[in-house]
Amino acid sequence: MADLVLSKNVVLSRKCRRKVALSLAVAGSLLAALALPDRAAAADDAFQRAVNYVFTGKVDPQDGPKIVDRESCVVVVSEPKFRRYARYYLSRFKMDVSRITKKYAGRQVLYELEVEGDDIIFEYLKADNKTVDYGFASAHIPLPGNIDLTEKALQLITEQCKADKSKSPF
Repeated sequence: MADLVLSKNVVLSRKCRRKVALSLAVAGSLLAALALPDRAAAADDAFQRAVNYVFTGKVDPQDGPKIVDRESCVVVVSEPKFRRYARYYLSRFKMDVSRITKKYAGRQVLYELEVEGDDIIFEYLKADNKTVDYGFASAHIPLPGNIDLTEKALQLITEQCKADKSKSPF
């Protein structure tokens, strides 16, 4: 009688193995289908972290920059000192002629990105966060983080926000 029970347990465990294997195969195919958007989301997260680092010196700040339009690389940054917001058009930055300058404050070295564009590259916004107060075709952006990491972040942003050069002038 004990052998019969043992053989039933073995038969049941084989059935369970088949069901588990089938379930794992289905789950694996679903995970593979979902993994493709996750890679795109990871790239977007890297872009967000790079933008955060350039403007705040932190990868995950509490009140960090908001990416308003990923396609056009438009970012809104809070300026609490002046109680206003600034909108940056990162794809309009001419990074080939930009430069990082140093300012010395005692022993501390402060870095600043000097950048320009052919069109307006940043605008100050009114209190509603949508209406443009005024804009500029050049900017001096303070770089509060480690300069090596900031340069890597700027490179990632530049690659992500390259201006579309294939547009015909006609």
